[in-house]
Amino acid sequence: MSNISFIPLDKNKNFEFETKQIGAIIQAPTGQGKTRFLSYLILSAAKIGADIYLIDGKRSDLFALRFAFNEVDRNSHIASTPNQTCKLLRELNERMNLRYEIYFSTESSTVGSNFTTYKLRPIFLFFDELIATMGENKKIGKEIESLLIQIMLKGRAAGIFAILSSQRFSAEVLSTTIRENAGMRVALGRMSKDSYRMVFGDFYEELPSAEKGIGKGYIFLDGLGWSTPRAFQTPLLDTNKVDVKELLNKFLYDNSHNYKDESCE
Repeated sequence: MSNISFIPLDKNKNFEFETKQIGAIIQAPTGQGKTRFLSYLILSAAKIGADIYLIDGKRSDLFALRFAFNEVDRNSHIASTPNQTCKLLRELNERMNLRYEIYFSTESSTVGSNFTTYKLRPIFLFFDELIATMGENKKIGKEIESLLIQIMLKGRAAGIFAILSSQRFSAEVLSTTIRENAGMRVALGRMSKDSYRMVFGDFYEELPSAEKGIGKGYIFLDGLGWSTPRAFQTPLLDTNKVDVKELLNKFLYDNSHNYKDESCE
């Protein structure tokens, strides 16, 4: 079984989701490499056997990956409309709480244990274009925000990680709570000061010099003692040569057998 504790980003950086970085936010204007980076992260998570959930507010690139899932999983793991998104997030929260009930709230539970202790399958939620989804229905958008916050705050021990991405975040859809609990923050391409502030918070005023362009920009990784974001270039995934849909299907159904299914406990 592959090492499930991190996803390599470059020769010096890893997304250490198990121990240091709880979830992520990724922002990049159109054409600056967001989709290719998301595709890399999705394939990397699926390769280690993770269960993958996809929400795509614009019914675009991530939504097209629904055909990599079998029909049953397609109905439960993919969302695009606000109502579908709420349903998916409610069920994911129920799954998270079930894990806590079965493994972390019993007399035999071990202090300091997490999902790896019990060989639980890691779960990754990829939510692209929050503004499109939450802005479509403001009332439902508030519920979506509340459900996301629960995952960001409680997900790590249970093995549930949210990767939130957008062309441009706003304070209406990216609360301070969500941002500050995102252990990996990435900004690609050229952006305004307000956009950098939305991703990095107060760190935006201390950005180092960095090349900006397709797949290039800044990254902040929590838990490593960094005082500022650092220059970053995403892994290069040529989606013209790599069949993301075919590989995702293979990884989803070839590598999941290494883990327990909490619903069978």
